[in-house]
Amino acid sequence: MQIKPDRAAAAASVNHDETPIVELEIEGVDYRIDTGFGSALAISSRACGTWDWAVLAEGRWDGVRLRAKPLDRPLVAVLERALAAAMADRDEAGGA
Repeated sequence: MQIKPDRAAAAASVNHDETPIVELEIEGVDYRIDTGFGSALAISSRACGTWDWAVLAEGRWDGVRLRAKPLDRPLVAVLERALAAAMADRDEAGGA
C-alpha cells in the first residue's frame, strides 16, 4: 500500500521507536497502533522479521469502535479487539 503525499508528512510524526498502544501479528504481518496524527491514531504494518514500519491508515477510536476507512473491515475488527483489550488493561492498571 502506498502512502498518499498528504499522509507522508503525518507519517513522519509517528515515532516507531516508542512503545505502541498495541502491537500484534496477523497472518505473517506485524501491525501496531500509535498516537501520532493529532487526536487520531496511526496504524502501521511491516512484514514479520523486518525492521521498517509503514503507516497504513489513520484510525479513530471512540472507546468502543475503531474506524479506519482505508483498511478491510476484518482487519479493523481484529485491531479493534486488540485495542479494546489494551485500553482495558491500561484502565485496570490505573493508566491515564
